[in-house]
Amino acid sequence: MKKIYLLLGLALSGSLLTSCLDNVDEPDVQDFIITSPTSIGKTNTTIYELKQKFSNEIGTNNTFKKVEENIIVEGVVVGNDDGGNLYQTLIIRSIDGETAGDEKDQCIEIGIRNTWISPYFQRGQRIKINLNGLWIGNYSKTPKIGTPYYTSAGNKRLGPMLLQNCATDIELVGKPDANAPELMPIDCTEGEGLSWLANSGNQGFMNSPRLVTVKGTIDEVQGNAAKRAAMGELSGEKEPLPKIFSPKELYDAGYAVDRTLSIAGKSQLKVTLRTSTQNDISYLPIPADERSYTGILTYYSGWQLQLRHKNDIVPAIEE
Repeated sequence: MKKIYLLLGLALSGSLLTSCLDNVDEPDVQDFIITSPTSIGKTNTTIYELKQKFSNEIGTNNTFKKVEENIIVEGVVVGNDDGGNLYQTLIIRSIDGETAGDEKDQCIEIGIRNTWISPYFQRGQRIKINLNGLWIGNYSKTPKIGTPYYTSAGNKRLGPMLLQNCATDIELVGKPDANAPELMPIDCTEGEGLSWLANSGNQGFMNSPRLVTVKGTIDEVQGNAAKRAAMGELSGEKEPLPKIFSPKELYDAGYAVDRTLSIAGKSQLKVTLRTSTQNDISYLPIPADERSYTGILTYYSGWQLQLRHKNDIVPAIEE
């Protein structure tokens, strides 16, 4: 008899537990949305037109201006922080011209202050952003949308917007599209693309940033350089061997390491390959052979390329 009561008790408790679980409220999807749940308005400006309108601010390093009108631009996310090399950064692209790579194929950087933004803004996601109340200008010669801040040295610079700004100023359009044409990088490995890259006259804010693919070898692992350790700019310590992309011993004031990429097919053409420290790319061994590198092209003292993810290196590096 005791066994019967025990079985009945277990059955009853199991039934009550199931009932309790069934009554748990489903999570509200809105709790995971950081962007505007309603339309922020109709797109009224292209990225190309935006750069023309604020050419004085964008064209002068570390200059920026507050936008005080409803300027709404639209683009597809082609760069985010999923690989750890683009910090608090989105790159959006809009192809308004006839072909990829022409003057109306434009990108711009959007800074967002959060430790990890790629779950909310996946590559291939189309977004709209209303610049009213935000700032536009130039940070390290790269056109950018964000909010000013003061550095530890007391200098005012254009940094990322606050995360809460996304709830009023950014709208997601549809769902991420892995086949969006904007995700196809401009081929700068041969022909017209390579000639364009070799022309220093193209190093201007209307051509920065850009999603491109280049091909070449990295100077720091060629010949005797592969066995010769460099000195860190801040630490004064020699880098470890074999060489990786971004050892902390060599980081600069921007917490990154610059390597020199010699471009295949163009004698003397160099591109700086800039890699932040402590991400999946930074620990990769530098390949000595020729590879293709895809990333965000900007200019500083010359062309500069930032990879988005370790998958941007082809063939892939064996770890």
